[in-house]
Amino acid sequence: MGLKSTLGNAFASLLLLSAGGLTLWGLWLLVESLWVGVTEIRILAVMFSFGLAMSTGFTGYFIRKALAGQVMPTSFDRSIAYRGGQGGL
Repeated sequence: MGLKSTLGNAFASLLLLSAGGLTLWGLWLLVESLWVGVTEIRILAVMFSFGLAMSTGFTGYFIRKALAGQVMPTSFDRSIAYRGGQGGL
């Protein structure tokens, strides 16, 4: 395994781990809001934590897929369906 894939996998794993931690933090804030009471700061913190968890999770997932070579290339072959004027009735 090369240095690029090793560092990339380590970074992607760190992103996925942080997404899990942010999700747990958001759940903790939800439980605390139900237990103690809802405040504006807690609502914003819950939205922030779940949004950042989704962003870091998707980014980590995409980086791992890209390093494995399982991402669709940008110059993929277009079928006949996308060529206007050919086929039809």
